[in-house]
Amino acid sequence: MLSFKNLNEADHAKKQGKKIDGELPFFIAIVTLLASSGLGPYIILQKIKEINLLPAIRQESIKLIKRIDLLGIDPLTAMGQAKDRPSSKALGEFLSGYVSAIQSGGNVISYLKSKMLSSFERLESREKVAVEKLSGIVHAWLTMQIVILAVFILIASIGSTPLSGYMSSPTASNSDPPYIILIFAPIMSGLFLYIAKNLMFSNIPELNAKKIIKFAVPPIAIGIVLILSGILSSFNANPYILAISLAAASIWPAIQFQKTYQKNLDAETATPQILRDITEARKAGIGPEKCIAHACKRTGYGKFTPVANSIGSKLEWGVPINNIYDSIKSEINNFQVLISFRILFEVIFSGGGNVNTLDTLSDTSEKIYNIEKNKRDMLRPYVMVGFMIIVITGFTTLLTIDSFSEINNEKKMGVDSSGTTSQTNTFMEYISMALIAQAWLAGLFVGKITRGVYSGGFIFSIMFIGMTIVSIVIFQLHLINISHLLKAPSS
Repeated sequence: MLSFKNLNEADHAKKQGKKIDGELPFFIAIVTLLASSGLGPYIILQKIKEINLLPAIRQESIKLIKRIDLLGIDPLTAMGQAKDRPSSKALGEFLSGYVSAIQSGGNVISYLKSKMLSSFERLESREKVAVEKLSGIVHAWLTMQIVILAVFILIASIGSTPLSGYMSSPTASNSDPPYIILIFAPIMSGLFLYIAKNLMFSNIPELNAKKIIKFAVPPIAIGIVLILSGILSSFNANPYILAISLAAASIWPAIQFQKTYQKNLDAETATPQILRDITEARKAGIGPEKCIAHACKRTGYGKFTPVANSIGSKLEWGVPINNIYDSIKSEINNFQVLISFRILFEVIFSGGGNVNTLDTLSDTSEKIYNIEKNKRDMLRPYVMVGFMIIVITGFTTLLTIDSFSEINNEKKMGVDSSGTTSQTNTFMEYISMALIAQAWLAGLFVGKITRGVYSGGFIFSIMFIGMTIVSIVIFQLHLINISHLLKAPSS
């Protein structure tokens, strides 16, 4: 029992350390900017205690404050001792260096700025490594889809399906089509959805799951009832019913997420611009509050413009800064934007707001924005990977079934093949439904990879389903006939 307890504690400490390391660049930025404004270590810890955006760092700050207040330890001593009991080695080293710079009488601000720059460089490197890991996951997913398709074609070609042996032999009544193969592709997509869960994070939160379920359950339930009842089975309409059900279930979350996504992108783009405008106006000698109001009341911030304008108006009306920040948080739940404005307000209303501090804040905000933008740009090509795999698996699978069906029909010319045709249509229907389910899951996977949240994949799911339906229609209407294409032209 003791060993299990130790293992659990070690695992918890490891997870806590990873969280702290992820928040550390922003913590160092806050410490640097507040120290540049003339605040001491203890006051900075008190400020960090009030910032909920950095929960792991906030917890460590609370521990330090308790040791200082309850045990009467000097703040510098408590911070220096953090290296001996670190939840994060990097945090302990930073605090130790910070204390050493103060005690030695060195240039503390220079030390903090150098640590801030190096921390953001490490953050950028970690993001690149994360993208490389995602690249491996995407390539593994792509490979598995191709392998499943190859296995299916192989089994179809050697006569283990109704396309040859099953349909050609009236005595092979006990031989069933390998329907189990049809669920492999959706299962693999579901597995990779789970694998990607902890590999990609986004500044944009997931949509409320309860609301998604509320809008998704009715169309999916109706589709399941229609398919199981077999009302439209004679028209081979079950694939279309499933496609409509899944697409209808995806419409509301797709629309809602696109609105939120665009608003957050505009906010991410506008925040560095606003901070830079504030800095330049401050250089002209304008007061800090007027600088913020002037920068925020401009237009051209896209969907973030109303939020920015409200910040300027509320400042002019004397609304408390905490209320202004809460109003931003209610409109934009984006870490990059919220942390930038929180630091700005702390700097301005803690007696700071000097030009050098605001200039550093602007540079920091631009650095954060560039890291996020570069990550999005590196992940964007994977959208095309999703489109490619849907075209390859959907079109090629249906092409294989249709081709073997045509070959079988040519072998049985002059023989009653109505039963065989019915079996082929049924098998094609099951395949079409599996491909539609695969397309829907593939959309969620691509959304998670490229946008960091599953909610971002509903729009891709609708697109992928549409592409799959086009492939199904092409082969149902026999717009492409491989046997005719391969026939030698008559002389």
